[in-house]
Amino acid sequence: MDEEKIVFIINENYDMHVKQAVFFRDGGSLSYTVESDKGKYFLRIVRPQLMDTAVEAVKIQLFLMEKHLPVSRIISDIKGEPYVSRELQGEKYLYILYEYIEGTDPGPEDMEQAGELVGRLHNCMEEYGGELKVRDKYFFIDRYIAILRKKKYARADEFEAYGNEAWDKVKHLPSGYCHGDLYRNNIFKADTGELYVLDFDTSCRSFPVYDIALFCNETDYFTFHEDAYDKTVCMLEQFLKGYQRHRSLSREEKEAIFDLLAVYHFQLQATIIEIYGSDCVDDEFLDNQLDWLYRWKAQCASRAAEP
Repeated sequence: MDEEKIVFIINENYDMHVKQAVFFRDGGSLSYTVESDKGKYFLRIVRPQLMDTAVEAVKIQLFLMEKHLPVSRIISDIKGEPYVSRELQGEKYLYILYEYIEGTDPGPEDMEQAGELVGRLHNCMEEYGGELKVRDKYFFIDRYIAILRKKKYARADEFEAYGNEAWDKVKHLPSGYCHGDLYRNNIFKADTGELYVLDFDTSCRSFPVYDIALFCNETDYFTFHEDAYDKTVCMLEQFLKGYQRHRSLSREEKEAIFDLLAVYHFQLQATIIEIYGSDCVDDEFLDNQLDWLYRWKAQCASRAAEP
């Protein structure tokens, strides 16, 4: 996106003079660091594909700010609004400006503290009165199968059979608030040591334990590693020490975490293709993904059979 245009939009709508906007990353939404006469800020530009939940995500963040849960503060525009809406080539984008927090991603030593924060988040969101989009089998499994069939991928039936089996193992899990994208980069560790939750665009009503699965996940999405299962178990043990101080987790939820990591592959791949187009993956990539899933299934079954 044109950085000069971004600077113009911020200067037009916020009480500051921006000197430059520097691209940070593309994680579904576009992220920039913004230098202004009032200091440094963080800008997220929400793509049209995420618009169905983006406005609700802002409401959630404002709610959590009121509840004093650590989230990055949203900077209001000159009209007092928490975001700016602009059209580009006939499609709407949201510009959301945040305070800039110096820090880094959390490490293994922070898992217990992260568990406490996520437990507090899940409890706090039980009081949220806004409308959460319900995410069901279509979102997690079936939309990916539909994409594969549209691409005429020869092994779509295998993906469908695997997805149906994985869903049957998790579909009766307790439902509630789910962040939906709580991988390690969406909890941030400030230089003060405090942890902050970021990016609420995929918030929904689904399985709260899905957040735990994603945050504790030590697997490599692209390459299967035999030791990733045990590394995930270690992260999970530390995380739950903090989480269960605030919120209980059933035996069924704990056991489902590894099935949810398979479900994650379906959900994430569908989202990636929806954002970047069907040509962003080829048959070789899809074959490798299916091989990953088969190997993961075999490893999970083997570990479950251990005494």
